[in-house]
Amino acid sequence: MSQVDPAAIADTLPGVDLALVEAGSADLHRLPRQWLPIAAEADPQTRLTTALSLWNTPLVMALPRFAAALRTRFTDVRPYFANGEPALLYLAQHADGHLLSWIGRDPAGFVEPRFWDHFPEPLQMFLRHVHAGFTSGGYTGFGPMHPRDMETVAEQADEPDGIADWDEEQEIASTRLLLLTSNDGMVDYCVSPDLEVGDLAIVFQGDIDPAPYGEALDRLLMQGLED
Repeated sequence: MSQVDPAAIADTLPGVDLALVEAGSADLHRLPRQWLPIAAEADPQTRLTTALSLWNTPLVMALPRFAAALRTRFTDVRPYFANGEPALLYLAQHADGHLLSWIGRDPAGFVEPRFWDHFPEPLQMFLRHVHAGFTSGGYTGFGPMHPRDMETVAEQADEPDGIADWDEEQEIASTRLLLLTSNDGMVDYCVSPDLEVGDLAIVFQGDIDPAPYGEALDRLLMQGLED
C-alpha cells in the first residue's frame, strides 16, 4: 500500500490538503505519541495492526461486521497532516478495486459536545482517546464526526432555536437531536437526551427511528465500505 499513487489517496478526501508524515520527518513531534510506531513502521500490515490495537475493545465488539472488515478489507494506515492537523488515514479496497479511506482525527483535539452524558460509554472512550472523529469521504459521513463539528438538526437547518413545523409534529425537538454522522445523503444519525443511552435516532425525511448505536453504526460503516 506504500506504493499507492498519492493522487489516488487524495481523491478519497476531496478538498482536504494531505501531507504524509514518514519516518525521519521533521514533523514527527507533532503527532500523538501513540502514533509514532505507526509512522516508523515500514510494513503496511504491521501499521494497520498497530493502529487497531489502540481501539477500545467495547466499541470494536459493538461493530462486529466493520471490525472484521478492518482486519480483512483494510490494507494500510498512514499518518498525515490533514488541513494541518494530525490524522491517521485508514486505507481499504472496494470490491470493484477503487481506493477508500477513513480519516481518524487526533484525540488531542477532542472537545466535549452537547448531550455528552447521553453518548454510549464505548463511543465516549473512542472519541476522547482513540479518534476525535472517524469518517469517510470527508469530515461528516460514515462514522462519528469530530465532536466540535456536531450540530443539532435545528442548527443544521439554520434555525438554531427550533424548526417550527418539525417541533410541532415530532416527539423529539429539532434542538434535541445532535448530528453524530450521516450517510452523506438523506439519513442522519443523532444522539438525543430524549432517547435511552445506547440508542441513536435515525432521521430520514422527518421520521425518527431509534436503534441501538452499535447496530446502527455497524450498518452505516459497512455501507460506506460497500456502496
